[in-house]
Amino acid sequence: MRLKVCGVTLLLTCTALAGCVSPETTRTRGGGPGADVGNRSRTVEMHEGSQPFWKTPERITSDHPSLQPARQADELSRQ
Repeated sequence: MRLKVCGVTLLLTCTALAGCVSPETTRTRGGGPGADVGNRSRTVEMHEGSQPFWKTPERITSDHPSLQPARQADELSRQ
C-alpha cells in the first residue's frame, strides 16, 4: 500500500513538473523566427508610407543662437 502511494505521488510530481515547462524552451534562437511565427511575414515593414519629416524645412533661415553661454557654463564647470 505504501509503495502504491509513493508511486502515485511520484507520478503526480513528474506530471506537474512536465506541465511547468515553458513553451519558450522550444523557441528557435540565434536568428530564427522566434516564438510567434504565425502572426507576421518574414519581412516586417514598420511605418510603411509614413513621412516623418514632411513639411520640415531643409534649411534654417534664421541665425543660430549664441553658444557663448554654453561655453561659459562649460568653462565654469571644469574649474
